[in-house]
Amino acid sequence: MKQSTLVSLLAAGLALTSLSAAFAAAPDPTPNRETKILVDFESDVKASTGLGDGRVSINTDAQYVGEGSKSLKLDVSGVNWWNDNALVIEFPQPIDISGHQVLGVDVFLPLDSLNGGDNSGTWWQFTPHLTLTSRDDDSVTSESWLGMRNMTAGWNHLIFNLAEGTDTKITKLTLVVNDNGDKSWTGPVYIDKIQVYKGNFVGVQPDEKLITGFDDPKLKAAFSGTAPGDINTDNKYIQSGTGSLSLDLSGGGGGWTTDTSRADDLGLDVDVSNATAIHLDLFAPAASLPSLAGWKELGYVVVGENGDKWGFSSGFLPDQWQTLEIPLTADEAKMLGHVKGLFFIRNQGANSGDDNPWLGKIYFDNLRAVVPNP
Repeated sequence: MKQSTLVSLLAAGLALTSLSAAFAAAPDPTPNRETKILVDFESDVKASTGLGDGRVSINTDAQYVGEGSKSLKLDVSGVNWWNDNALVIEFPQPIDISGHQVLGVDVFLPLDSLNGGDNSGTWWQFTPHLTLTSRDDDSVTSESWLGMRNMTAGWNHLIFNLAEGTDTKITKLTLVVNDNGDKSWTGPVYIDKIQVYKGNFVGVQPDEKLITGFDDPKLKAAFSGTAPGDINTDNKYIQSGTGSLSLDLSGGGGGWTTDTSRADDLGLDVDVSNATAIHLDLFAPAASLPSLAGWKELGYVVVGENGDKWGFSSGFLPDQWQTLEIPLTADEAKMLGHVKGLFFIRNQGANSGDDNPWLGKIYFDNLRAVVPNP
């Protein structure tokens, strides 16, 4: 991976010192993409938490280090529900992130930290928000909230498209910790290598193989479910090519479901056995979203020769193209073999607890596999 460090982590607040040694355990689904490191926890950094004293420290146990010799340990024992300011990392000198449109965070969740190892029927989430400067005045800042990401035991590689127009400097990164409340966190989590990727992940990249661009009208017949797919030809909702996949979610409610739209056989035969990730672009018009306040998540599952590979339902930014990523281990890529189809996940909720249906169509484009160059 092409990397450069944006900041020599600043000595203030929590002091983290450096040692040699390395243990690269975290996944890197896009190793050919150019990145800049915001925080790697190898040097000093100003970090704090709103969860209470003594909950932030530096870890040197190699099994919880994604890259280098250190990571940040955040003790979330006993934490329930939504907790803003769970981790706050400040940059006293604003860091220029212009030209970088994707945020990446590596997170390790020990199984014992997830309700003592009994983590069925619950969720474990991080949601970042950034404090950004104005283009004309570093003393004027605003907050930019990104979508929530679900996680599971082990290493999680989280990516977040930044809001369109984000082309300034970052002064602070804040993480929200969340779970569904009835099964709490029971130990620490570990965070490493917070970075920004140059450019955007949207659209087919040089290290990617297109599986389908949803240009063929015949693909419509392969989809069934509560929101059968259609091939859209309105350029407003096409990222590239001549078509995109539209799903009309109007009236869809009931929280989390996979009974949205499914195509087990798209007539495809694309080899992904050497892929490191599957990418899919999403555009969700604001007018199509559930109207009540609450979470809104979308995701997908890839159908291969020998089974399925599930992604998580994830929060997203409305009215812009963004990329949903499913990282693949070598064994998972071989299991998929040749991609045959896909189906979709949706989730929504309302603070009132009332039914909160979707109001219109969403669009997908560019289903593709990341196949890094040697």
